[in-house]
Amino acid sequence: MSTVAPGGQHRAGVALRAVLALYPARYRRDRGAELAEVFADTTAGAGRLGTAREALDLAAYGLRLRTGLTSTALGGRLLAAAAPLLAGTLCGLVALPGDTRFRGVADAARSGVDVPWQQLPDRLALLGLTVVPVLLAVAAALGAWRAARTLAGTVVLLAAVRLGACLLTADVRPGAPWLTRSSAWLLLLDATALLPYLAAGALLLAAPADLLERPGRLPVAIGAGTGLLVTRAQGGYDSWHLMDGWTPLLLLLAPLLLILCAARGRLLPAALGLAVLPLTAWFSLFSLWEQAGGVWRLAPLAAAGAAGLLLTGQALVVRQDGRARVS
Repeated sequence: MSTVAPGGQHRAGVALRAVLALYPARYRRDRGAELAEVFADTTAGAGRLGTAREALDLAAYGLRLRTGLTSTALGGRLLAAAAPLLAGTLCGLVALPGDTRFRGVADAARSGVDVPWQQLPDRLALLGLTVVPVLLAVAAALGAWRAARTLAGTVVLLAAVRLGACLLTADVRPGAPWLTRSSAWLLLLDATALLPYLAAGALLLAAPADLLERPGRLPVAIGAGTGLLVTRAQGGYDSWHLMDGWTPLLLLLAPLLLILCAARGRLLPAALGLAVLPLTAWFSLFSLWEQAGGVWRLAPLAAAGAAGLLLTGQALVVRQDGRARVS
């Protein structure tokens, strides 16, 4: 084992203990000593930046183990199967002429940087969310997954900038820290409209990189067509097209039920459901919030539904594992 200076050894030891806390206890018992030895060798004389980089890599894998998103786990294989579909759906969400969102994109393109500085981040993020998803879909179709993951992170960042800009410019009640009713309504409208970019981009980043190797031309094309059709059917998220009744709930449950197919080893329909879910959540959640009479009334119902689906998925996984052991 390589020797290091006392100060560097102390930093490495502190970083290693923090990282190993992210790993499951059983994995720490079985592989902890091996991880410690490898970490010590790779960080010997590496300095603070090198130690931090190795610690982040180890931490990321520990989180993957915790969440079941490794390349051998069911969750990781599902995300890898859904990745090209997700890249396509983001491309299909692009604002086109005739779309109600296109006016905002056209105004941002015409004005360029000639706007008040408070509006500049939001305008640039809006233009970025028009261009970057197209580049992401092209990269995924060509199999350039390293570039695709970088672009997916950019999509998440741009959507977060837009959401932050909406929050910072929202009106608050005079003499009170909370938003006015109209500002809260508009903020939730914007948040749900940005949900596909935040969710799909994050899911792409969470997919195991070692399973993303092949070009995905057909899945990307299918995802793009689906995103375009959903966006057109919804009228580009025009408030006049918001749906009432049971339709929003059904559009949320349908992809969730498809995702449960993964517990039976059927990754293709599950991947399709995972790719479609950010789209249906896009315009369903806001309609459900309005019909329920507020977020706080909707939250218990959403939590109960999520818990029920999670328990069902776990039961199906246990049953599938039992059958696999018997066979």
